[in-house]
Amino acid sequence: MEGSLPNLYKSLENLNDTYILPDQNKDTFLKPAAPVSSSSVPLLALTDAQIGKKFYTCPGHCFGHVTDDPRAACPSCSRKMTLNVAYVAPPAVQVAAEDGGLVKGVVTYMVMDDLVVKPMSTISSIALLNKFNVKEVGALEEKVVTLGMNEAIMLLKTSLQSKKVLTEVFC
Repeated sequence: MEGSLPNLYKSLENLNDTYILPDQNKDTFLKPAAPVSSSSVPLLALTDAQIGKKFYTCPGHCFGHVTDDPRAACPSCSRKMTLNVAYVAPPAVQVAAEDGGLVKGVVTYMVMDDLVVKPMSTISSIALLNKFNVKEVGALEEKVVTLGMNEAIMLLKTSLQSKKVLTEVFC
């Protein structure tokens, strides 16, 4: 695989289990289960409007059957399933940082330009400054970025093509 995306997976693979929450498993993220069928509702669908797929049911009084093809026949009455129905996304759940996720919240992580992720410590910070031959700490700049859906898509696209993902997306 080209780009930096493999580094993200490798970072998670190499992450020591002491950083993982006790009720979590790295394999959930490294080896996600395949969808049941190609017509499954997308896993990343965040709102009803983002589905972009139409669903149909029987125009009769048959309940419990839904399809994404209006030519499909109702298994109960054999009529074409042409009645358009709206998909309703589950409500968004706000999870406190200490209650969710994969890694322990008390650790700070460092994300490199090539998407290598490591737990950050004083020693790893000094080693990084030495690696990049930084002599003047005052010359360093902090950049705060907003990460929304557009930025996430740009990050994904760039991570498939480049080894300098963060620089290309945010600078």
